[in-house]
Amino acid sequence: MKSAGAGHAWLTTGSLVLARLAVVVGALVAPVAAQVPQRLQPSPPSSSRQEVLADDIDPRPIALAQLEASLPAGASLRLYTITDHPGLYVMHAPSLAAQGAMFSRVVALLERRDMPRDRVVTMAEIAAHARRFGTDPAGLTAGNNFSTAQLAHFFEMARQQHVVLTKGEHVLQVILVRWGLIDEASGAWKALSARDFLITIPGLGPAPGGETIDAPVRAAILSHELGHWQYFSDSAYAHACRAFWWQQLSFEERAELTRQLADMGYDPSDRIVIDETQAYLLHTPAPYMPLASTTGAYGIDVQGVRKRLEERVARDRR
Repeated sequence: MKSAGAGHAWLTTGSLVLARLAVVVGALVAPVAAQVPQRLQPSPPSSSRQEVLADDIDPRPIALAQLEASLPAGASLRLYTITDHPGLYVMHAPSLAAQGAMFSRVVALLERRDMPRDRVVTMAEIAAHARRFGTDPAGLTAGNNFSTAQLAHFFEMARQQHVVLTKGEHVLQVILVRWGLIDEASGAWKALSARDFLITIPGLGPAPGGETIDAPVRAAILSHELGHWQYFSDSAYAHACRAFWWQQLSFEERAELTRQLADMGYDPSDRIVIDETQAYLLHTPAPYMPLASTTGAYGIDVQGVRKRLEERVARDRR
């Protein structure tokens, strides 16, 4: 996501990688861990699951229209259950860094370009990927969106591969279990519902490169991530977006959009690219739009593509 005058791609998943997370993850997650009740803190492997989950995390039930006004002004961990959109859950992380400490390897497994899909990478690999894209230490993304089935897949893959979770990943696991979104009751990590979906946004405050996550930036991140929820939860909307991609965009337009997203660090697979295209075009405010019009044989008119996608979605939903 590009801020109005700075050119930093705040919403692009390639722009906020934890370049030094391997050595600073403990410090980054401290603001989150401090807000999880003591007996919910990650414990050594010898501790019982019951001890880890004994206390309360307090998700707030709220209507979606009231969410933005209810977000905290400070560096606070908040959990929201969206009452008028069953299956939608929102995490407000204390900071971009704390969010990254929980999700960096999840993002790497599920979304990152040139990262393996069959194993959980090491923190050294996260750092190497960051150096390749020339990014700052803050987090792999400005915001996140995952089905709880995807999150359970990450933890199950880590379990099967005997990967030791980081402090931030332990905190995330505890939160998801206490929220009733995943569990390990059958001996393997699973989501309790295929319909559940988590989005995360960072708290207000400083960010890399002298930037700041202010209220307009956070609102733009929230809008973008809610676009992914619509694509996940509304089958007619998702079908219209996919049909537009394959039937109305030219090969050259698809290739250019894929190239731009891959350059941001996204996996260039159709699954990722179509979803990100609709989230940027239809749900991201113009000042933070990283997709750009280009000229030449593979040129695209981003405004024109947006208008055509809006028309296709409106027509198919009538």
